[in-house]
Amino acid sequence: MVKFKDKFIWLNKFSIRDIENLTGIKAHTLRTWEKRYGIIIPPTPPGKHRIYDNNDLKHILRISLLYHYGFKISKIADMSVEEMIAATIQIEKKSNFEVFINRLIEFTIDLNESGFRQLVSELKETMDEKNLVTYVLFPFLIKLGQLWTINSISPVQEHFASNMVRNELISAIDALPRIKRYTGPQVLLFCPLKEHHELPLLFCHYLLRKNRFATIYLGINATTDTIEQTIAAARPSVALCYLITNFTDNNPTELVNQMHKTCQPTNLVVAGPGFGEAKSLPEKTTAIRSLSKLIQFCETLTY
Repeated sequence: MVKFKDKFIWLNKFSIRDIENLTGIKAHTLRTWEKRYGIIIPPTPPGKHRIYDNNDLKHILRISLLYHYGFKISKIADMSVEEMIAATIQIEKKSNFEVFINRLIEFTIDLNESGFRQLVSELKETMDEKNLVTYVLFPFLIKLGQLWTINSISPVQEHFASNMVRNELISAIDALPRIKRYTGPQVLLFCPLKEHHELPLLFCHYLLRKNRFATIYLGINATTDTIEQTIAAARPSVALCYLITNFTDNNPTELVNQMHKTCQPTNLVVAGPGFGEAKSLPEKTTAIRSLSKLIQFCETLTY
């Protein structure tokens, strides 16, 4: 336990299975490396399994990256931490996405805002916003979600990462050139009531605006009254509803029917894992089941 600004925060703890899932290195391989090379030997409480901490995870992520890039484990074992970091920087020059994702995880574990911002800034010099989000930021959030599922990151770290990505998307939207006259259909974007995960919807907002479509952004936790009043006043061509979780206790098909009724007479598009099992879609309703299809929709909308 460490003291931070007069509050106590538990250090994150990982089992060997957690490390296996996060690094792609099998548990028996880790044990062999520990025994043969002494690469990393976490403390083992009497009668209990190995326990790894934040520093162990960061160190094994570097080992995993080097190993999967062809470095022999015997060579890695002889490297200092500084040499390992230098080797991963060389790999970065090849624009491998996994190394960037791992570094963002390290920055999140340490709550290192300046490091996070600096890496994102450097990546934006070599790739556009769409590729940054598609190949780095969203996969990073998925991997972070694995940590969240096994209770290996704190709410502070999860909120830190989400807000860093959210701020990046908002900055990207604000940086788009202002358009006096939009040429495409007007799109209403919202997450339904009790949905508080905004990042995919913000990404859609960015793509639509970038492609000269007019947007009305209601954001998260939109009530039925708000949606109905907005449609009555603005008459958008399309309503895009994104749902990651489903805390409404409705099955996906019932929820789609509810959204269809709320959004009439507007064309409805439902996307996200929360609608994944929806069947028998009502008329004027489209379901998008993958990120690639969602990107395609936002870039080629023709309603």
